[in-house]
Amino acid sequence: MGGILAFILGAISGFSAHAIAMKVNFKQRTIDNKIKVFDGLIGQWVQMRNYIYANYPGVPGAVAPEIIHQFDQIYGESQRLVGEAFLVCEDEEMSRDINALNERIYRTEWHTFTLDQANEHMEQIKIDAIALITRMREDIKRSTRFEWQDFKHIVSGFSRRAGNA
Repeated sequence: MGGILAFILGAISGFSAHAIAMKVNFKQRTIDNKIKVFDGLIGQWVQMRNYIYANYPGVPGAVAPEIIHQFDQIYGESQRLVGEAFLVCEDEEMSRDINALNERIYRTEWHTFTLDQANEHMEQIKIDAIALITRMREDIKRSTRFEWQDFKHIVSGFSRRAGNA
């Protein structure tokens, strides 16, 4: 009798440990994905900033089509990362703010500014970007916490409704 009880308790304990380990693994992959996406976005924003200063010399005027095309390519990659941010980020408002900042960097008509005007606009973008990066960091930190809803998610796998969802 004691052997059967030990077997049942061992099976329940083993299954519970496995379920918790799987949830921890899932949370870790989520954190890794957030870091990858947020890091990629920051890198793209820096690349866009560097491209702006390298190709818009602060003298208002027309811009060569190849420069516009290259900037569009950088923007396209940043938009791909914005889309990924919507997938990995649980804070939808922050995802919208990420998109808004990305759009503002791209849609600003940098070729119409003098260097001083461009610096002024870029400084405000940097302030907003740093505030957004702080929110990204907090979002990652929140993802590291194991909360009650995580346990509820594990237990929901036992219900009959879980297979029908």
